[in-house]
Amino acid sequence: MWRQRLIVILALAAAVEIVALAIRGLLEDALIKPLLYTIWGAIRIVESIPQGVIWLAFVMAASVITLVSVWGGRQREVRRDADDVPRGRVYEWLRLVTLAQRHEYSRWRMAQRLMVLLAETIAARERIELRIARQRIASGAIDAPQQVVAFLRAGADSYRPRHRALLQRGEASPLDVDLNQVVDAVERLVHDR
Repeated sequence: MWRQRLIVILALAAAVEIVALAIRGLLEDALIKPLLYTIWGAIRIVESIPQGVIWLAFVMAASVITLVSVWGGRQREVRRDADDVPRGRVYEWLRLVTLAQRHEYSRWRMAQRLMVLLAETIAARERIELRIARQRIASGAIDAPQQVVAFLRAGADSYRPRHRALLQRGEASPLDVDLNQVVDAVERLVHDR
């Protein structure tokens, strides 16, 4: 029994050694020698170029890099200054309205933000909890058209993208309402006394 195991182990060791030698020779012929010849050839080419030409190329490359970094750095500073300008709520709402005209996700974000704004306004005006104001809006107990209530309710739910087939029109979404109608209704509800 142990002799059979010993024979199997020795046979496997011999096979591994033979494969290792073959791989070593293959790697040497296919990878190492060509790589060394390439490095040797590159060194020979560089040594054949006059040293003045190498220095001239180095100075020109350094000059180009310096000019690009100086001019590119000034443009980045201007962009960074424009990005550092503090933006207020009006800018954020304008950006959201612009995006909502193009993307369904942005319409959902707008519905979400309008729902929160309206709930906070109702809660502050009527001195009730924010949770109760949100429930009132979600249940439709506000004086607004049904499409607007559905739009605001969609903002209270989590976002679910619609999957459309190529030639089919997807099912109607509460987010597909006219945004001007929604804004008018929310403005009226916010300014109601």
